[in-house]
Amino acid sequence: MNQIKVMFINPNPRQMSLVQPVVALFYSIFKNHDIEMQFFDTTFYDVSDEYVDSDLYVEAIRDVKKVDRPDSMSESAKKGPRELEADFRNAVESFQPHVVMVSALESTVTFARNLLRMIRDLEIPHVLGGVFATYAPELALSYDEVDVVCVGEAEEVIVPLVKRIVAGEKLDGLAGIWTKDRNGSITKSPIASPFDLNKNPRFDATPFQESRFYRPMHGKMYKMIPIETHRGCPLKCTFCNSPIQNTMYKEETGESYFRGKTIQTVMKDVLHAKNELKAEYLFFWADNFLAYSKTEIDEFCEAYSDVGLPFYAQSYPTTLNEYKLKKLVGVGLDRLGMGMEHGNEEFRKRIVDRPYPNSKAIEQVKILQKYDIQYSLANIVGFPTETPELHMDTVRLNRQLNPFSASCSTFTPFHGTPLRKLALEEGYLSDPSVVSPTNTERSILNMPQFTADQIQGKARTFNLYLKFPENRWNDIERAEALTKEGDKIWSQLTQEYDETYGVALAEVES
Repeated sequence: MNQIKVMFINPNPRQMSLVQPVVALFYSIFKNHDIEMQFFDTTFYDVSDEYVDSDLYVEAIRDVKKVDRPDSMSESAKKGPRELEADFRNAVESFQPHVVMVSALESTVTFARNLLRMIRDLEIPHVLGGVFATYAPELALSYDEVDVVCVGEAEEVIVPLVKRIVAGEKLDGLAGIWTKDRNGSITKSPIASPFDLNKNPRFDATPFQESRFYRPMHGKMYKMIPIETHRGCPLKCTFCNSPIQNTMYKEETGESYFRGKTIQTVMKDVLHAKNELKAEYLFFWADNFLAYSKTEIDEFCEAYSDVGLPFYAQSYPTTLNEYKLKKLVGVGLDRLGMGMEHGNEEFRKRIVDRPYPNSKAIEQVKILQKYDIQYSLANIVGFPTETPELHMDTVRLNRQLNPFSASCSTFTPFHGTPLRKLALEEGYLSDPSVVSPTNTERSILNMPQFTADQIQGKARTFNLYLKFPENRWNDIERAEALTKEGDKIWSQLTQEYDETYGVALAEVES
């Protein structure tokens, strides 16, 4: 048999997003088994007429500072949907893959389906994996463009999966693989135990164009390499998929999904990124990098002290630890991103399942201020049962915490999450199979007490509320209106914001 070929797609309508580690991971795994993988990168096409480019949106609402794109990305603006379809089909016909694989989020699965529809007539088997396939596998399999669904992690299954498809063999018994027959009957297999992250290969940059590694930080472009340190999250936030993943793996395998790499493995990845990939900045890919123990942080800092590269990490306001942060800032911690989500204690506890007092967050953030660590806060507006008045508590808490930059995303009811269930129970969603958009798009909830227009207005004025004095809040409230007059006021206020305060400096977005 000739060498097996796989076309891999990660649908991405955002030009400034980080490279997807799954692409590099699968490329290495396939390469180690003499399977050729070609990656079709949708990043270099302007599809903003059909799909929201979150980068442009967060620049407009002053979540991040606008920066100049690398030349190759600027050129991509000349390529639109027609060029995308032509180039994609040409790439598939030229490469002649045996299998087409797609990894999609819920917010990108519509894009993925449209891509697969473009080549459906070529009769190549289509495999869908990723977050959406994991949490809505039956819905994913109901799509005509999808033949096979992969639920959960795929490190150990992708090679035997591809080999069986090419050989025309049944896929029964392959961990996490769901299939359908011509009558729509579904065959399911339980997921595999969590994979040992320390066994994964080093990051392979081969599938990507060089410009894909450049990301803005503090208004400057850096060659940034993502390094995975953990998978999963120990928190139980009701809007997020991670807690469901923990439950699913515990029930089906008896093991915890949340785990981290050893510091020894992380440092091998770090040195590879610095010496081989010529990284200028590192992003430690984890919901909470501070989940490492003090002993592990000590080990990391001792090993990292000679690396000399700045890095970005993520945590939460209530998990900050002075000992760890003091050590980390001494070796290169440049910025810390944190999820705040909501500013009302009772609402946050009851709806979001983040039970902590605001006073604790305020006290913990003083650690960052003490060591002059730049920090950002991620917030959400439009939760089920929320009101405009409750949202203003989020504004007030952010003002007290005084972040270097802040974002305010629109709540999205992802499949499998408790808050999607609540939205359906409350009648805020009429279609149980509706797919959630990105968190920068219009809310799809129909809440009489907090309309989609009001949510969008609050999101676009969030940073104005954070910076302008309270005696200007009446003006900002008028700018929330999605009308010609409201747009005019919003435009005037954002211009004044830029002139008076400067725009927030850009941060990493995964």
